[in-house]
Amino acid sequence: MKPEYKRIYCCTPVAFHANDGFYIRDTGLISRALQAQGIESKCIMPLPYYEDDRRDNLIRTPYATLESATWWKSLGIDALILYSWGAPRYLNIAKAVKQAGIRLVVHMDCTDDVVGCMPPNASLFKKAAKRLYSRIMDIRRSQHLKQADAITMGATAAEHLSKRLFYGKWLTDKLYPSPCPVAPDFRYEGGNKEDLILCIGRWDDRFQKRPEFLMRTLAHYYSNGGTAKTHIYGCVTYELYQLHCHLPASASEKIEILGVLPHEQLKEQYNRAKIILCSSRYEGSHNVSAEALCCGCSVVTPNRPQHLRNLLWYTTKNSGTVSTADTPESLSAALQTEMQAWQQGLRDPQQIATAWHPHFHVHQVYNNIFN
Repeated sequence: MKPEYKRIYCCTPVAFHANDGFYIRDTGLISRALQAQGIESKCIMPLPYYEDDRRDNLIRTPYATLESATWWKSLGIDALILYSWGAPRYLNIAKAVKQAGIRLVVHMDCTDDVVGCMPPNASLFKKAAKRLYSRIMDIRRSQHLKQADAITMGATAAEHLSKRLFYGKWLTDKLYPSPCPVAPDFRYEGGNKEDLILCIGRWDDRFQKRPEFLMRTLAHYYSNGGTAKTHIYGCVTYELYQLHCHLPASASEKIEILGVLPHEQLKEQYNRAKIILCSSRYEGSHNVSAEALCCGCSVVTPNRPQHLRNLLWYTTKNSGTVSTADTPESLSAALQTEMQAWQQGLRDPQQIATAWHPHFHVHQVYNNIFN
């Protein structure tokens, strides 16, 4: 990292809780990684303070202050990492940072293609209105991203966005392909991988995570001779248990619902498993898949190019399989194909991990940006 970067702060313009969970991902993780390299770094968010905030590394200020170039200049920092997702509503913050003469890195984890994320029964009028709204927002989002000296997002998502109206080659010229940071201790530790499939998510979000879709996928996988075990982690619901209970015994006995697991213990599961399976309708960066890749897992994902662009990118570099269609049957077939790739020696956990570390390991990503 160049010596002129002595003070690099991070800003999330949303009043999240800055608790222990905040500091294991996103700007909290980035700030800790910069500190570990001897860089002064703090996290900036709007008020209010919360009881569980870790205040030793935190600045909270009225939101209006974040739109003041004078305030940003008063901090005396050399660079800012702005977790604004390119959202038009945060354009004035990006402008203020640039007016203050601060090098600006804007993070964006998705392309905001929201039309297909509407309920399937939405009217044609609502879908058309949403599409029009999205195009209008593109104008201000491109203005936002043009403020940046560097942009972090997935390579496939950036390539898609650069071809849309109001964007262009300037976007990919600023790109550092990294849709989310991962702690450097998430790595493949050697040893044999088990025939184990991981499914991790907030299963109480039925619309996004599609728990019924997941169970139908697994039921089809096991009915067609699948033998790997499946571990389901995350915020589980009564509905998920009910779906599990109604599976044939040949499937239910292979699936364990294990609930929320401490982040450190997830690393152990990533190192055990061969595959992480995503069943979501849409995702931004899908942090758990990024962490799993760094630990030598491969990724299996539904074929939803408009809404799972980062997941589709994660299957490149000989690191996974995309279903041919967005159906449980097709996703089950992709799961079979991927497990066969492991059994045939076509997947190497060390090669997978090594290929993705430069895109996810936080110190590698930001050393590259600030070099």
